[in-house]
Amino acid sequence: MSATRSRWWLLLEWAGATLLRAAPDVQPVNAALARLYYFFYNRRRFPNLRTPRHFNEKLIRLKLSAEARDPLRRRLTDKEHVKAHVEARFGPGHVAPTLAVLRAPEEVDAFAFPLPCVVKPTHSSQEVMFLDDVQPGRAERARLKYWLRKDYFAANREPNYKGLEKKLIVEPVLGGAFGRIEDVKVLCFHGRPKLIQVDYGRYAEHRRDYFDIAGAPLPIRMRVPPAGSPFPYPDMMSRILEMAERLSAGFTFIRVDFYVVDGAALVGELTSFPTNCTVPFEPLSADLILARLFDEPNLEITPTLFGVSPDSSADAHAPAQPAAA
Repeated sequence: MSATRSRWWLLLEWAGATLLRAAPDVQPVNAALARLYYFFYNRRRFPNLRTPRHFNEKLIRLKLSAEARDPLRRRLTDKEHVKAHVEARFGPGHVAPTLAVLRAPEEVDAFAFPLPCVVKPTHSSQEVMFLDDVQPGRAERARLKYWLRKDYFAANREPNYKGLEKKLIVEPVLGGAFGRIEDVKVLCFHGRPKLIQVDYGRYAEHRRDYFDIAGAPLPIRMRVPPAGSPFPYPDMMSRILEMAERLSAGFTFIRVDFYVVDGAALVGELTSFPTNCTVPFEPLSADLILARLFDEPNLEITPTLFGVSPDSSADAHAPAQPAAA
């Protein structure tokens, strides 16, 4: 990209972000413009929402629908309220314990954090603070108080975040070590688990693998390199899928995120619109195949569908050759 063109891109990005942050939330016009802008910002093209074929185009269509503003979806976005929802269905012991919920800056200043612990805003995404053996200092507490002021919906226009109470939730460290626990995330379509994502070292050397619901590796990736590891919890597979199916019932799409700790599957959160509908699956052929699940929930996801024979599943982490979608 030439220097002149690069300056034009920067100017366009700045102008778009400024207008979106200043604009009132007028549904559905402003919402639609916001979705288009974020897609364009990340992909350098506009999505085709008239005849969507890509995964994120389908996801944006869902994001603009009435289902995206469903009060239940909004409630399950809140990292505190989703725990009550999970426990109502499965009983205690299926979510991380809550050590405290902080709702005001004064509470942040006065609170003695139970070390070690993890602190997250319940109304936002991608933000977490690990506290090991030292109480947070002035800078860390200022950051936590900023999270209490931050309006994630205003910045990103994900409708399920609109109007959430601003809170911080304090939880124990799961698995006994920072950044080492695997996240197991089940992508569900029309209440049916179809694809499993496993993240390793999210706060260190991030790697990510994908599997079908039988635990076979799939030759796809999104954003970060694969680890090339087998599914880490084969003995927990049936329980994870059962819970994901029950929690995803009634939703066109939702991702159920788990931690597996000491033989128990704990629900961390339910994610409505991964990456804010901006990061595609790779290769392109895989993105087109997975997009079909929005309309074809009976489609069986297996390595063969991505051009990998059952006898070569060990090589499934290598990018597949383009296949007809």
